[in-house]
Amino acid sequence: MTLKKMKNWSIAGVNTFLSSVVFFYSHATLVLISLIPSLFRSFQMWHNLDTPVWIEIVVELTRIVLFLLIIVRLSEIKVHELFQKETWNRLGNIRSIRMGQNWPHIFIAQLIVFIIILYGLMNLLIHLVVNISLSTLTDSFDIQKKYEAVYNTFLFFLKNMSVIPLSMVYILKMCGIGPIGKSTGMPDAGIIEHKI
Repeated sequence: MTLKKMKNWSIAGVNTFLSSVVFFYSHATLVLISLIPSLFRSFQMWHNLDTPVWIEIVVELTRIVLFLLIIVRLSEIKVHELFQKETWNRLGNIRSIRMGQNWPHIFIAQLIVFIIILYGLMNLLIHLVVNISLSTLTDSFDIQKKYEAVYNTFLFFLKNMSVIPLSMVYILKMCGIGPIGKSTGMPDAGIIEHKI
């Protein structure tokens, strides 16, 4: 195992993260759908989770819809194709090919990047943004009585607009989900990521 190979694997992991960010925020539909669980979750946190159960159902169902739409966009297929067995066979084939190419080194590098950057640093950044924002608001408005509710509302809104959907995209990319060829289920030319 050479230092150059380790560097290439690390770059592949970082590239997966960067491409996930670009992918998600360049699709307005996905961002808009993410607003639904974000707003509902914020409402729950404002009321300290003392909310009707249907709100939680809406949050979870919307996340399922978001996850399926991410698959549609990543795979460059039509929504109705999700309900066809052939589509899932093609997705399975392309996933197997890509996972075979990335296993184990690139996959491990992607996992490490996921834990450090997407889970660790992004959560830390969100907490910093919330703390800085609320310290400014505290000086301008009297929110001390509901500080915890305001904090959690803001925190969970940002998480639902960033960490959660980006995790979906990242994990799907890690698992090899991407554009698929129409006839054979083989990857389109030049689209396999991280080939080293």
